[in-house]
Amino acid sequence: MVSQYLSEVRELVKAKLTTSIGNSNPVEKSMVYSAIAESKMVRAGLIFASAEINSSLERDSVITLAASIELMHTYSLIHDDLPCMDDDDIRRNQPSNHIKYGEANAVLSGDALQALSYEIICNDIYLSDNNKVKALKLLSQACGKNGMVLGQHLDIENENNLTKTDQENLDHIHQLKTGKLIECSILFGQINNDLNDSELQNFKSFSRKLGLAFQIIDDVLDVTESSENLGKNNNSDIKNNKDTYVNIIGIEPSRARAKSLIESSIADLNNNNLTNTDKLVDIAYYLIERRN
Repeated sequence: MVSQYLSEVRELVKAKLTTSIGNSNPVEKSMVYSAIAESKMVRAGLIFASAEINSSLERDSVITLAASIELMHTYSLIHDDLPCMDDDDIRRNQPSNHIKYGEANAVLSGDALQALSYEIICNDIYLSDNNKVKALKLLSQACGKNGMVLGQHLDIENENNLTKTDQENLDHIHQLKTGKLIECSILFGQINNDLNDSELQNFKSFSRKLGLAFQIIDDVLDVTESSENLGKNNNSDIKNNKDTYVNIIGIEPSRARAKSLIESSIADLNNNNLTNTDKLVDIAYYLIERRN
């Protein structure tokens, strides 16, 4: 059921990505190569699922916001795979962008994808100027110097540590590197919704726990699934000497912690006494049951 839902979301978002990027020059060709490659589009799916609760957000704007988040996510993956970062040559079951188009073009394509993620929000005809500013602020804070970029920096620095980090520090890294964009996705679905402070905090708590559970399962899958199934190189964390939940607490304790986080996150969501939360709950469970 969740797979079908994400498949429907993916088709809508891929159409938006294709028309937004174009295919008229080498940079656009490189951008679209990575942006529309086969993927689950979980972040886009979370926006759609969150928007099920919010009747004041136009469908076209939901698609715009979902495309924006996927553009930003794709930029991060292209840069993540570069030799100076994680040095991975496979992404989404195809050669990484820098393998296909070269390192310089991969950097430029990532830069352009990031810029376009903001541009398409600005161009949305249904969002008010005030809501555009809210969306742009959420996205820039999630991805900037105190968000995803800082998380990536800390992750790389951690590779050089001679001793293992602790779980609390690893949580902090991944709440920035992975969790911030997932939090942004869920809050994007609440744009133009009149949430009180308590409801907003419950959404944030839900999304933070969800993001952490997502990363924990990623660490497990890296050592338990094949590269073919993952669509990227397995054992990449071992190759890059990364501290992971698996090598700190073990595979089964990691799975148990992810499940506990999901159950706690759903309790947070239910504290809002909202309707139409089924899709968010279903995706939350899907994230810890997935195989890739």
